[in-house]
Amino acid sequence: MPISSAHRFTEGDLPVEAGRYRLVVSGFCPWCRRVLIARRLLGLSEAIPVSLSYGRGNDGFWELTDEHGEPGVDPVLGCQSVADVYATTPGYTPPPTIPALVDMTTKQVVMADSGALLEDLATAWKPLHAAGAPDLYPADRQLAIKGWDEWIGEHINNAHGFITHTDDEEKAQMAADKFMISLDVIDTILARATHMEPSREAALTLTDPPILASTLATGQFLCGDEPTGPDIRLFTTMQAYVHGDRHRYPGGAPSISFWPALARWFHALESRPGWVGPEERSALGI
Repeated sequence: MPISSAHRFTEGDLPVEAGRYRLVVSGFCPWCRRVLIARRLLGLSEAIPVSLSYGRGNDGFWELTDEHGEPGVDPVLGCQSVADVYATTPGYTPPPTIPALVDMTTKQVVMADSGALLEDLATAWKPLHAAGAPDLYPADRQLAIKGWDEWIGEHINNAHGFITHTDDEEKAQMAADKFMISLDVIDTILARATHMEPSREAALTLTDPPILASTLATGQFLCGDEPTGPDIRLFTTMQAYVHGDRHRYPGGAPSISFWPALARWFHALESRPGWVGPEERSALGI
């Protein structure tokens, strides 16, 4: 983490206030896309404006955009590099990461953990949600959601992040093997829940599956028949995998159609309103 203290809205040390914060993001980043999806689905786009990046600058860090959408100085933050955004944040240590939530009253980054931000927007920010906004962290499925969040983080998101950022081919292959088996597990659980023929059941004997509460909660989506937080966490990594990153895997990797139930889940979400915004379409080329 680039900041020494993890602030949380759910713990009351950050006030929920429309217009107070600005979110620094890039559509290229799966971790940023988690927060962008939640922000749209929950109707928080006006309450939390964004500053966008479309790539890396000369310093190797995310470069912001000017008033014309070109690489340059962000007109609100007055910064060109995300490193400058973090510069006045107490306890900051490089490298700077995104998403970064900036408190505009202090111009300091107060949150840099996408998972925590996703959960806080879905819970602590409820008073500002749009009418009819989905409940991404329903209270009656907390155990199942926590189980899925932790399992996806370890087996899917961390593995994918390692594969796409390491130069060690042997370790990348080991992580890729873990990733593929984990997709087999998810495909099997989704297939069972939706009455499809499970095609990858052997994977359940090769790795620890999610906790029983998570498995039992699975329906059309991971925790029932409507998407929740874990679906967002899995979706953005699968989005990266489907739209280019699988070609960066050692020896290549199969298309998502190799996992029929998972493919159905993915395409159902990709076609739902709010799940793919213009920032993501531009970044992913879709």
